[in-house]
Amino acid sequence: MKQSKLIISLGALILFTGCVDVTFSEPMPFNRRDKTHFPNSWLGEWTSAAQGDDVQEHLTINAQYVTFGTDNDALVLGTESVLRKFAGYHILSIKSEDSERWNLLFAKRSKDILHIYEFDGKDKEKAAIWEEILSANEGGAFEVVKKKDGFQEKVSEYKLNPENNRIFRKLIQKGGLTHMGDYVR
Repeated sequence: MKQSKLIISLGALILFTGCVDVTFSEPMPFNRRDKTHFPNSWLGEWTSAAQGDDVQEHLTINAQYVTFGTDNDALVLGTESVLRKFAGYHILSIKSEDSERWNLLFAKRSKDILHIYEFDGKDKEKAAIWEEILSANEGGAFEVVKKKDGFQEKVSEYKLNPENNRIFRKLIQKGGLTHMGDYVR
């Protein structure tokens, strides 16, 4: 399956309006074993608990891939889509189509509810948290990429480069994640 179809599938889950990417230099967390399949308790059909712009209505999780909505394209675990576990979350790292950077999607299950989180680049308060954490630690890097939109410069990407998993954990625990929505069985 082509890389562009995988990214389009992710885009089906996260509807980007005025998208501001948040990317990492490699799959997160650092030096953790890649999961080759999703947990058995996660397998099956999931439906969005509330209608909104941030999540698709349906999500299907199979052992080694995920499909979003009625789209037949699947996001398959492998070298371009890496699943790891950290700090109570399963983290899906997806290689960006146009760079060597990675986008992250977080999921946490409690009984029959699947909670989905992300680093939301549209939330300036979250960006301030990331900048504070990464600037306070030597070796951590926070970069803002801007592009011209007419006469204005707009943020197009935040590049987060934590030095280690301790700093990555701070990004998660200090309010850096945004809840996108919930799915139920």
